Amino acid sequence: MSDLDVAVVGAGIAGLTTAHRLAQAGYRVEVFESESEAGGRMRCGRIDGYTIDRGAETLAPFGYPSTWELIRELGLQESGDVHRIRPPVALWRDGRAFPWLGHPLSALSRAGLSPAAWGQMLRLMAKAGRKGALDPEHPEDSIFGTSTVTELGREYHPELVDRMLEPISASAFGWTPERSTAAPLMAIMLGTKGILRWRTYKHGQDTMARKLAERLTVHVGKRVSTVKEDGTGARLMFEDGTDVTARAVVVTLPSPQITSIYPDVPDEERAFLEASTFSPVMRVACMLDRPLEPRRTTFGPKLYAALIARGESPLLAGCTVEHNKCPERAPAGKGLVSLLISPRRVPGLFEASDEDVSRLVLEEGERLLIDGLQEACVGTDVIRWKHALPDAPPEALALRKRFIQRAPGPIEYAGDWLYLRPSSEAAIASAKLAVPRVRALLER
Repeated sequence: MSDLDVAVVGAGIAGLTTAHRLAQAGYRVEVFESESEAGGRMRCGRIDGYTIDRGAETLAPFGYPSTWELIRELGLQESGDVHRIRPPVALWRDGRAFPWLGHPLSALSRAGLSPAAWGQMLRLMAKAGRKGALDPEHPEDSIFGTSTVTELGREYHPELVDRMLEPISASAFGWTPERSTAAPLMAIMLGTKGILRWRTYKHGQDTMARKLAERLTVHVGKRVSTVKEDGTGARLMFEDGTDVTARAVVVTLPSPQITSIYPDVPDEERAFLEASTFSPVMRVACMLDRPLEPRRTTFGPKLYAALIARGESPLLAGCTVEHNKCPERAPAGKGLVSLLISPRRVPGLFEASDEDVSRLVLEEGERLLIDGLQEACVGTDVIRWKHALPDAPPEALALRKRFIQRAPGPIEYAGDWLYLRPSSEAAIASAKLAVPRVRALLER
């Protein structure tokens, strides 16, 4: 007899949601996490009163149905844990902010686009908004096929890449537009209805993960070395020499990490796993002794984020003013700003020291965006994710349908990469793919 009904590898939000749903169905489920705490890419750092989102930063009121279902179930909105972000996002171009990006008020400044590009942007969004044009659950079936972000943007107007699609995809997803397909990006843009009334968790983006982990048996500091089929079930072997058997295993690691613990991946699964690459991401959280923000005009609104147009900076892709996003992110009277390194620069800086990365980012952040940044900074937190967000390359998009339609097996998967959609919503929603497959196997 197996030790467990289901063993879940990884206590990120995908693993915790999957375990939660299986436990609700009455199965014996335990979660095994290599790190010292649950949360995965939604973990937070808490340093001297500053709360630093080290992974996902926001959630949308639209296009996040699985997230809001879980928020309601856990009572997070009633408890005041969900905070509405009121300041806008801006495109940063030519040394200034063009606010209200992704908001109806963007029409006032055309979001930094020329009249011709604005017209083409409206044409593109109208096409994407047609019934049946996009399905976030099935990105491989979109009208855009396997066209990359660059290919789609250039089809309409070059500015759409440089001043809209690349700044959005680089800052939100860590993408370079020539590498990733447009369908998942456009599905997110249409599904969320722009950047309107977005939310964050008041006390850090790990809030939901912490609440779920409290309801489950989660073993932290328990690194899996091998996953393998064992009879009709599966076995987990750990680096400490112990092992666990289960009727089914759900692996929730980023796809590039899976074959390192599961070398016997079936051939019918391996092609999609290997095609589903991830982007690395680096961000520097700057803890400030006062609440600074990007330069603005006399009547310009305070910003919670600025996305940097291509060509504006050799180093940075975006900026989040965390204390404008949510006042609880910084102690009273102080500030917290996160500066995102361009995905084109991340590979060359990933192994650099925290000191060198902080110095470069602070210098460029002050030159480009925020006066007095270096003097006000009292500490930095350099955040590095080797496997941060799924890339959605054309090869993976072409292989996805066959992978999703394969027969259930004793080793299953959950994670944002299953949708090729880089968002916490995709990670949470992936439980709706994994759970029915596991149940079908266990109820045979």
